[in-house]
Amino acid sequence: MSNALSHSEVSSATALVIGASGQDGYFLTQRLLEEDWTVHAVVRESERLTPLLSNSTARDRLRVHTAELTSAESLFDLIARARPVEIYNLASQSSVSRSFADPLLTWRTNADFVALLLECVRVETPHSRLYQASSTDMFGGGDNGTLLCNEDSALNPQSPYASAKAAAHLLCRSYREDYNLRIACGILSNHESHRRRGHFLTRKVADHVRSLRGLKPDEQTRTPPLKMGNLKIRRDWGFAPDYVEGMRLILRQIKVRAALTARADLLEENKAPMVDEGRAYRDYVLGTGQTHAVWELVDTAFRLIGFDLEWSLEGDDPRRWQAHFCSSGKLAVEVNPLLLRPADPFIIEVDSSRARRELGWSPREGLEIFLTDMLV
Repeated sequence: MSNALSHSEVSSATALVIGASGQDGYFLTQRLLEEDWTVHAVVRESERLTPLLSNSTARDRLRVHTAELTSAESLFDLIARARPVEIYNLASQSSVSRSFADPLLTWRTNADFVALLLECVRVETPHSRLYQASSTDMFGGGDNGTLLCNEDSALNPQSPYASAKAAAHLLCRSYREDYNLRIACGILSNHESHRRRGHFLTRKVADHVRSLRGLKPDEQTRTPPLKMGNLKIRRDWGFAPDYVEGMRLILRQIKVRAALTARADLLEENKAPMVDEGRAYRDYVLGTGQTHAVWELVDTAFRLIGFDLEWSLEGDDPRRWQAHFCSSGKLAVEVNPLLLRPADPFIIEVDSSRARRELGWSPREGLEIFLTDMLV
């Protein structure tokens, strides 16, 4: 490894996005290219970036690299060579259910890799800004079935996935405070788009509804109903590009916070300006502040392609909840008992007031925004 770099030796227009082929990584890479940054995109599946590579104005500034987080020596060499001013770690093993099946891989990917990445930044590029994607799963479940997530919520992980994310989150805080590194974690609620992959609930709903579009009435009758888990649990869903914008604000928070403070005319006379150093950085929770039940999400998706549903949601037994097409009376949605997860919090509320106040972040609200995008 090389010696530590001074701030002037770090490229002011180079970013590195780890996990660039995922939903957030794709939108972030696209946004950085629009800002005329040179972007090193680290992926496992380079073909998912083909639309960006086909853009002649951005192609010369996009460098695509393939790497595995479990053997990332080449990635750390890249960081030493490229000297990025911004590093976004969006890569992880993101399936909670898979984390139970393979907890060791989850830990190596979501915790061990972050530890190595932090040490690489500390030694090679201590003046880089590093964004770590944390998770609301770190907070576990609430005692009364309701979980409120904000920056001060206690960590209570209840899966191998959440435990690894919590460990990485705490380690980022330690490196920020102990080594004065510019590190910030974003703790994001559910956010969706057409680039959401298949194992997520919203993708399952959108794909099923899209399959009904254009079918004749008799063909719709032969289509099996959508099988869901608990239809009444409530979550905070938003639109992915808004959350990617939040990531950028989180990583550039010193300049953003200083600008907002100045505009609000809150600077006291003779008050020292905000210093861009690691210990001044903060973590932020992002969410719309609105919760919706799963059945409302499903109902909205069906309605957006022209199907009205009649719901039966009475009683406490979720296995009896269902919906029928208003036009035909055919069963449209039913509960699969195998998909019920009693340990899941009934309501997860997300308080993003700090990000709104200090960063000026303001996401669009409502289910229609991202579902319309997913149903195109």
